[in-house]
Order: sequence, then structure tokens, then C-alpha cells
Amino acid sequence: MPPPARRRQLLTSRVVFLFALLWAVSSWTLILKSLPPHPQTISLPQVQHQQNRVGARSLEAAEPPHNEQQQQLPVPTTPFVYPVHATKGTHHAYLYIGSPPQRQTLIVDTGSRLTAFPCQPHCPDCGTHASKQFHLEKSSSHEVMPCSSCLLSNTNAEDVFASDGIGGLRGRKQFPNSCYNEKCEIEQSYTEGSSWKAFEVKDNVWIGTDDEKSSVKEHESHAAPFVFGCQVTEEGLFKEQYADGILGLSMYTQTLAGTLHQYDSIPHESFSLCFNKVNGQLALGGTVQNHLSQMQFTPFAKKNTWYYSVTVESVYVGSHKLPGAFMQYMNDFKGTIVDSGTTDTFLPLKIAKPFIKAWEGISGRRYTNNLQLYTYEEFEKLPTVTFELDGGVRWEVEPFNYMEDVSDSTRLSQTLWHGKRGFISRMYVTEPKGAVLGSNTMMNHDIYFDIANRRLGVAKASCT
Repeated sequence: MPPPARRRQLLTSRVVFLFALLWAVSSWTLILKSLPPHPQTISLPQVQHQQNRVGARSLEAAEPPHNEQQQQLPVPTTPFVYPVHATKGTHHAYLYIGSPPQRQTLIVDTGSRLTAFPCQPHCPDCGTHASKQFHLEKSSSHEVMPCSSCLLSNTNAEDVFASDGIGGLRGRKQFPNSCYNEKCEIEQSYTEGSSWKAFEVKDNVWIGTDDEKSSVKEHESHAAPFVFGCQVTEEGLFKEQYADGILGLSMYTQTLAGTLHQYDSIPHESFSLCFNKVNGQLALGGTVQNHLSQMQFTPFAKKNTWYYSVTVESVYVGSHKLPGAFMQYMNDFKGTIVDSGTTDTFLPLKIAKPFIKAWEGISGRRYTNNLQLYTYEEFEKLPTVTFELDGGVRWEVEPFNYMEDVSDSTRLSQTLWHGKRGFISRMYVTEPKGAVLGSNTMMNHDIYFDIANRRLGVAKASCT
């Protein structure tokens, strides 16, 4: 995931990319057919393509329950609830890795399938982040994955071709992977220029808190072997960011929830995220069910994918419902994706005209993503934006959450102020295809990612 979405740029020409990708797939297929049965170093065409979807949970799952059945399925509670903290709108969790455990501070990202962070002594030029680098040789339980056992860097040419040739969510793109020096190599790039390289390592992991003593004790009881990327290089914003790395939580088979459930460390293949502007919670194996409204459910919209996509049936700006004909643009391409690693929310460019007209008519202000000053009374007039999802779920996003308070990002609620305060709308109506509901949309809601039953739960919550 990573660098916050507002720094990410749109991808370049799709047509040129598709021609390049078609050539790459054809060349790659010939290479794969000519490979001997034993692992060896190979050089794949240097063409960027969509993140690998091999191993997506949807490829293995049985037919999901219908909407009515999904609403009636119980929601498991879990004792495994851990704090997250926010920096510049991005939420982070503590992951404890190895024997003895070492802590890393990672971005919580439902839009990524990979977990990765710098490893000492392999990344001497990596940036300075929240924690000391994970020291590989100090963990007695680590295992460098051999080329015959790569789990993160396997690539399927048919899946790449079927992906429509476009890079990952909000600018995430993955390079072809290869075996190098008997290690499974991963490369990831971002269209704004950031990138990193890593090799696959397996070690025991568990989520924890800032209390290392209690976290180590829990690690000893619940940790499971998990494959992640040991970064050897960082470039661009990845080198400058606060977080040590990224915690990918998509539906890919090698992400954390699936692995922990496979080893019986958590009771159910699911997790929930509850964010406010300062901190929040990550619950493994269920939810905490400390909700302000009843949780409602919507099915995941796309099959054979690793990301969490939902179907938007209606969009309301205040009480004004946008014309139904525009909903096709919310749901085409990858659909509307719920992505905790994207700081902001991005709606389709094709709904911009009715959205802006409704917003300006209610607020009496011009809609812009630039800084504007508001008195408390003026801000009170801004409309709530509501997404009505398949199954009747109403996901309300209040102005306090989609408007960034540039003078104080730590305010947990909209309290009275005097004079004027500066705000920037972080709901962009600029996306060429589909939509991304970022972490600002998730604020003050408990969002339940039920992988086993292919459904998303939404309930209002304080998230403190």
C-alpha cells in the first residue's frame, strides 16, 4: 500500500500498456514452457503489470450465501483485539516477528496482498522509520524461502492478461518476479515513483501492542508461520514514510487472517477494522460488537479477485439521491473497493457533475479539493454523503470525516469553534473507473471483512 493515496497519481496510457503487456505475456509463456523442472535464475520481461491474483480466496471458496442468508449469519466475537494508531491519516498496527519477537510498525492495508518491511543487514540504505529494522539473523525461527517454494512471487500469465492490463489500487503496480541468488524475489512499484524490492521469508508472527512484554507473551501462545517480504531496497516516499512497512490484509491466501486461521490461531477467517482520526482497533477472527447501530452486510461484488469490492446501488448527497443511471460508473471495472491503505476517497469522474451540483446546492459553497475556510455555522451546513450498498446497507460519511481539518487532525469529534478553520475535502470525484472508499470513509464505523462468507459488515461505532 502505502504511501497515502493523495500522493498517488493516475496510471499512464492504458492502450500502450496493453500492447506492452500482451507482448510480455506471450514472451513469458514461451519462457515458462522452456524452463527445466529444477529452479534456476530467470530474467522475465521488465513490464509492469497488475498485482498477482493467484491464490485469491474467491478461487477456493464455495458458492457464497445469498444476501438474506448473509444477513442472518452470526458475527463471531473475538478476544484478539489490538490497537492501531494514525499518522497523517494512515493507520498502523504492531506486528511481532521471529524468535525472540521483534516489533515492526506497519500500515494496515486491505488493498494490498503483500506484507513487507526492511530487514537488517540486507537493507543498509533503507530509510529511518518508526522501529529498528527487523534483524533477520537474530530470529532463530526464520526461514528464507527457496526458489522451489515461492509463495508471494508466483505469477500466472493468464491472470495477468485477464486483469485488463492496469496496475494495482491507487497506483500500486507489481514488477515481474524472479528467482535471484536462490531467493524468491519480489518487486513493487508505485506510479508516483516509489518502489521497493524484497525476498520471501517465513517466520512466526502475531499482532501486538506497544507493551512489548505482554505482546511477547501473546506471541509465544498464538504466533503462526507467515511468509512476508524482507525488503532490501526502498525508493521515494517509501523511504521517507513513518511506517516500517505494510501489512497486506486482502483476500489473498498468504495474507494474515487466512494464515492465522489455517494454524488455528484465530477462530474464524475474518477481521474487523474500526478507525477514528487518532487511533482505532484491529480485531482478528471476528469483531468486538461494541456498536452504535446494528451491523448490516453486503456481499463482495467481484469473483476471482483478492480485493474487497462492493456494489453501490445509490449515492446520496444529503437527502438528494443521485440519478440511478450514474451507478454503473461506481460499479464498473474493479467496482467500488474498500481500501484501508488509501487515505482518501475517490469517486468516478462521470458522477462529478450531479455530485457537485447537489453538494453546492445544499452547502452554498463551491466544491473543491483545495483549502477553504469555514465558520462552525457554515460547516454545519455541509451534507453527509451516503453510499447505499447491495443488501440495504447504508454507509454514511459525515463531513467531519471526509473534510480534513488542516489546523487540527487529532480532533475526535466536531465540537464548536470560534472564527474560521481551514478544511480540505478529501473526497475526490476524479477516478477514471470505479471507486475507492478509503480510510476516511471508514472512520467511526466497525468494518467487518468476513472472508469465509464473502461479505462485508458495516456498523457505526466510536472506535475508541
